[in-house]
Amino acid sequence: MSTRSPKETRQPTMAESVIVLLTFVAIVAVGYMIFRLKIEVLMILSAIFAAIMAMRCGYNWEQLEAAICKKIYQATPAILIMWTIGIVIGSLMYCGTIPMVIYFGLKFIDPKLLYLCTFLICCLMSVVTGTSWGSAGTIGVAMMGVAAGLDASLPITAGAVVSGVIFGDKLSPLSETTNLAPLCAGCGLYEHIGSMMYSSILPAIASAVVYWFVGLRAGIVSNTLPESALALMDGLNNMYRWNALLLLPFVVILIGALLKKPPVPTMVAASLLALAIGWLNQGFDLASGTRALINGFTTTMIYSNNVSSDISSILNRGGMAGMVSIVIVLYCGYAYTAIISEAGFLETAIRPLMRKISNRVQLITMTLLCDFFIMACSGSSYPAHIVTADIFKQKFKNFDLHPKVLSRTLEDVGTMMAPLIPWAASGAFYMSTLGVPIFGKNGFAVWAINTYTNPVMAIILATTGIGMFRLSDSKRM
Repeated sequence: MSTRSPKETRQPTMAESVIVLLTFVAIVAVGYMIFRLKIEVLMILSAIFAAIMAMRCGYNWEQLEAAICKKIYQATPAILIMWTIGIVIGSLMYCGTIPMVIYFGLKFIDPKLLYLCTFLICCLMSVVTGTSWGSAGTIGVAMMGVAAGLDASLPITAGAVVSGVIFGDKLSPLSETTNLAPLCAGCGLYEHIGSMMYSSILPAIASAVVYWFVGLRAGIVSNTLPESALALMDGLNNMYRWNALLLLPFVVILIGALLKKPPVPTMVAASLLALAIGWLNQGFDLASGTRALINGFTTTMIYSNNVSSDISSILNRGGMAGMVSIVIVLYCGYAYTAIISEAGFLETAIRPLMRKISNRVQLITMTLLCDFFIMACSGSSYPAHIVTADIFKQKFKNFDLHPKVLSRTLEDVGTMMAPLIPWAASGAFYMSTLGVPIFGKNGFAVWAINTYTNPVMAIILATTGIGMFRLSDSKRM
């Protein structure tokens, strides 16, 4: 129930509303791109300015605080999922499930189909880990080493890495953005993932075909992996015992998703099973396993010998503590959006824009552009998703479109195009990690096919009506 009191407050003017929104863009863009300040601090500064402007309109702190608390309360289910994701990743590293995927992924690579293999293994790695950065920084780096050893094209390999890891990140139930987007839009996690299949599968197939064709024409003749990849496989093989039991946690998560069971209990069950497998099957210390669930996994928990930095960078991750940063971003972002929504700044500023949207193609296109603009200014998809969803949520309802269409649209640009922004955190990460620029003759942008085909697919879906789920249909079910 709104805390607004008509006797004490007034509707903000258009000028006040535009100032609040433009100040947010200025604070985030200048603070991040010039001074490299933390996005959380910039969101707090934006919220402080919005609160001051709201008080000009007659609101007091108690009213704004109540709006913030309500917003965070609505976000609590997704925050629980994010804590659980950290637990799952830590447990899967502990028992050897994710390391086994890496090991056999490298083992079965065909050097003659390097680009296609790179794309597919990065897709798989990102789906099972839920992290595009972690996948690119581990298996992606390994594939770049394979490409260098085979004298293959590094830009094409980097493009295949980026296309693969963002595909998996977009669809994995363990991904922060996959949980954040439905939270912002107001739909369920599995509803969101099912909706994203419509805009994700065809671009992924097109990417695979291109990598296959280009690979066949590349003239790679070697049949062996380079020494760096072999050393990585040997190190993993010394640490774990490989067997089919390690796949059981994945099976639990998959069954839960297919049966549409609540994600938190499903993931907790998979984590406990992984903990048992690591203890009973691998023979690891149980206390170390419990620490991996909370603080994250490290190789020293299970292996006393020296471990290479490459292996440590792959395996040392997860735990509830590893999810703290995204939860903090959520809190800071919702402090700002709660204030601008409660005080009416958002509604007043976007009213003229919304009047010009007359069909769903315009609606989807404007949502894509808004999310991309905020992401480009903020350097992160998190504030872009939070603010864009608040702006367009009601308009999607007016067009009788289900919230899962909005959540899908957020990821079609926010997750997929982030690697193409050089000054953003994602773009800078891929450039430094893979050692290849984004644009230019030796850049990976043109070969990161998934990054630009997903937004195009979103507009095609809006034009044809395919996958444009109606809100009224779901209410009748």
